[in-house]
Order: sequence, then C-alpha cells, then structure tokens
Amino acid sequence: MWDHTEHEGFEIWVLPIPAFGPRSPEPLFHYSGYICRHGADAHLDGRSVRFHDLMRNYVGPDAALDAAYADARSRIDRFHASGSWAESLAQPGA
Repeated sequence: MWDHTEHEGFEIWVLPIPAFGPRSPEPLFHYSGYICRHGADAHLDGRSVRFHDLMRNYVGPDAALDAAYADARSRIDRFHASGSWAESLAQPGA
C-alpha cells in the first residue's frame, strides 16, 4: 500500500515493492515513490517527480519506507537549495 508524509511544502508518496529473486531468510524490498505539491494532480505530466531504488535490497517494508523517505527529503532539500529539480534528482556523490 502507498504511504505518505509531508516535508517542506511537498507531499511524499512511497510504495515498498517486494524484491523478487532467490529465496532469502528475510523478506527483501525495494521502493518507488513520487514527490508533489499539496493538492497537485500527480498523474498529470509535470506535476510530480518520480523516484525509485530497485538496486538495493531493504529488509522488510519498513526499512524500504525509511530509505524512500530519506531519499525524498534529501531531493526536496536539494530542490530548495538549487531551485531546480534537475539538480535535486542527481544521487548524492554521483
């Protein structure tokens, strides 16, 4: 199920995604999400910023949610600092 929170004037929506692959002793997850302004129709082009992490594995959905929210908050903070989503979309250290 989608989960959401707010940060610095934006809504953050995230979805933990079960990771498929070899059996693991604990359930592994990835995440997908989007950032939008309050009240925006996030399904319209240009109204939201999508992000995801399908490379790393997180143990359990809560760990995936925590990682997704941290990722989104850092993107929003970089957006406020730079004024551009293009610069805020770059992964830190890339």
